[in-house]
Amino acid sequence: MIKIINKVNRENLNYLLENKGQNEVGEAMTSFVSQIPEIKKIEDLKILDKLFYSCFKCDRNTKKFACTSEEIFKRKTFSGCSEIGLAISAILRMKGIPTIYIESAKMEWIQYVHEDNPEKECMQGHIFLEIYLNHRWYLYDPTFRVVYDNYDYNNFYLPRGYCVFAKALNCHEFGVYSVEDEKRISIEVLKDFDTSTYKEPNYLVIGLKNEVN
Repeated sequence: MIKIINKVNRENLNYLLENKGQNEVGEAMTSFVSQIPEIKKIEDLKILDKLFYSCFKCDRNTKKFACTSEEIFKRKTFSGCSEIGLAISAILRMKGIPTIYIESAKMEWIQYVHEDNPEKECMQGHIFLEIYLNHRWYLYDPTFRVVYDNYDYNNFYLPRGYCVFAKALNCHEFGVYSVEDEKRISIEVLKDFDTSTYKEPNYLVIGLKNEVN
């Protein structure tokens, strides 16, 4: 069993609706979220997806993990999956969807760590979200713009060769404020993980991209 960093109480859904700390709500967030209709089913996420990607642009020059959700909404840019996940998780909670922020590491990178390969210096991670909708948990990848159905939140193996190492409301809750923090903490959690045990989960993939006219 992988002993991940787990800062959430899944039984307390009200807690998973809280936007605090790094997710604290501001005027820019409130203004953007006011444009989004109610989210009552997975299909409704397509509207959120289209609006987000039509308003926000990628800017690799921003410092990963350091900013707040409100700062992302003010500048309308994101550095990558960490800031996409941070922004989308805040939106979902404001729309009444309990949401968990997941940090994961790529199998190949974990193997580099075990082998002390120089490639270990370039952390390979990804952000997923767990969302609770209509009394069911789904895995949501807002960067690849897909939702996974038949999701098992007890399975720490994620699609495309990733493994969970932390779950919280946001990355600051488990001590990630920089790329170096992410690398250090993931190594600490996964240093003894046997990558040969990884098995791709058999989840149903629901695409969100370009589905709304």
